[in-house]
Amino acid sequence: MGLISRVASRMPAAIAVMILAVAGAVPAARAAASLDATIEPSQIAVGESARLTIFTSGSGTLLTSLPVVPGLEFRVVGQSRQIQIINGAVIDSTSTIIRVTAEEPGVFTIPGPTPKSPPLVLRVTPESGSGSASPPGNGVSPGPTPLLPGGSNTGDIHLTADGSAFMNLEIPKREIYVGESVPIEVQVGMRNGFVASINGLPKLSSSDFTLNNLSRQPERGEKIIDGKPFTVYTWRSLLAAVKPGSFPLTFEAPLTVRVRTRSPRESMLDDLLGDPFLQNFFAVTVPKDITVSSQQAAITVLPLPTAGRPPDFGGAVGSFKISADISSTKNTAGDPLTLRMHVNGAGNFDRVQSSMLGSDAEWKTYGTKSNFTPGDSPGFRGEKIFEQPLVASQPGTHTIPPLAFSYFDPGTRRYETVHSSPLTVTVAPAADAANEPPPALPAGSPADESHGGWRPDHALAGARVDTLVPPYFEPRFVGLVSALALLLAGGWAELRRRERNASDIRKARERARTQLVAAMLERMSAAATGLDPTVFFNSARSVLQQTLGARWDIAPEIITVADIDSRIEGADRDDLRQIFALADEANYSGDKLKAADFERWTQVVRRQLAGEVPS
Repeated sequence: MGLISRVASRMPAAIAVMILAVAGAVPAARAAASLDATIEPSQIAVGESARLTIFTSGSGTLLTSLPVVPGLEFRVVGQSRQIQIINGAVIDSTSTIIRVTAEEPGVFTIPGPTPKSPPLVLRVTPESGSGSASPPGNGVSPGPTPLLPGGSNTGDIHLTADGSAFMNLEIPKREIYVGESVPIEVQVGMRNGFVASINGLPKLSSSDFTLNNLSRQPERGEKIIDGKPFTVYTWRSLLAAVKPGSFPLTFEAPLTVRVRTRSPRESMLDDLLGDPFLQNFFAVTVPKDITVSSQQAAITVLPLPTAGRPPDFGGAVGSFKISADISSTKNTAGDPLTLRMHVNGAGNFDRVQSSMLGSDAEWKTYGTKSNFTPGDSPGFRGEKIFEQPLVASQPGTHTIPPLAFSYFDPGTRRYETVHSSPLTVTVAPAADAANEPPPALPAGSPADESHGGWRPDHALAGARVDTLVPPYFEPRFVGLVSALALLLAGGWAELRRRERNASDIRKARERARTQLVAAMLERMSAAATGLDPTVFFNSARSVLQQTLGARWDIAPEIITVADIDSRIEGADRDDLRQIFALADEANYSGDKLKAADFERWTQVVRRQLAGEVPS
């Protein structure tokens, strides 16, 4: 017992010394510090919460104290940190997420993270009266007794019965409108040493809502709960409701956990060790698949009002502003112009539509096209640009009337219509109008009396020429044609040379790709023999990326699960998606697969190499 205690007490110190040694061996300079902060949404009701995110990059210190603003409650709910070395400089990036809960209405100013940072403004409206918050002491019975230390409820964190994992849902508001996009965060926490892997993405357990733009790669952070370390993965997405009413909302995620096979009395020694590595070393565990669920959240979905709805309303819900510009304020008759409308703000940009300039006597209009640039990972904020070609009907100075855009603002609970400023364009006559023949002069004008009243009885002789040889037989014309022929022949020869070079490059790339695929297949075979899932699935993903990249004529390294979903149909799509997911999960899962599993995935990869379609 004494030997085990001494090993347990010295193990964390040894690990800390190793980490410090590795950190000191990196010959890199620290980058300059920078801090920034954002809050969203900028308007909430009493009892609702907004998300304050403080970004730290460089060698700056982390957030040490929370802001103090009377009427607002601040609470840190998560933190993620990344370390990068770019051009010899170490860049520490930290995101600290703070929940801001409004306790009273008003306009509040939140100081920035540094004295030079601009303050943030949060508007709090009176309570709507339809909230679903439950009073304290609601009689909720505690969960089952945890099998592992730390299996308890801490604040908003509700651990599983065995204390190995939790799932948390961050929603800024519990009352939304039909079609409104609400940014949410889905967190899955796994206790270090007790959870083997995440077996899939979080998913909704209700058909009353839709989930859009779920981030492909989650953010990874660390959290201490009841003194135990947890690794937290955070996904961001947009939640929308499809119909009005009151609905429960929960998320689920499949996990693989390690479950003890010894009785609690026999496992007391394991718990005393404290460190997960030593616990798993001395304790006997077996893998078990479980599903972790978030706490149920009651969401009230309101219908969009019919009173005051503008005729041009297309379903946009959020807060937006617009502006317009033209490709040129000076133009020539007959030449096209491009009218652009910029829509900036936050909301459901998938429903932001506009016909821009309708029928107008001064302009001939054509169809519009749009392009969206997201301002955050879920696509809740950003800019959507509409473009419309125009042609002026006639020369002169023309005015493009203001463009209008209507949307529903859930903050003010009414429809809003915003307008752009008018634009002025000067259109010059076309060049052909200047070359038209002059109008005929009236009889009796001075030009009509140039011959003194009598007209000659013979035709007036024109300019004389020295030779009757056609121009195309003259030496200068023949020389010009010969020069053009030489240029054409030279261009044709250069084009053929480039085609041959391109063909040689393609052949060389194909040979390199074939060699790389063969090497990856050998690595897969060796990894299958050695039961190494990390090397096996990373090699399998590389083979698939090379094969699909050659088939689709795109760069292999940019192929992701989204490309597989959009380009592949049939039974193979699920297998390929799972290979990509297993390649990511095998890096931290440590789960050992059976030989039969390796054989199955090898057959899937070879079937893609042969271009076969499963029956």
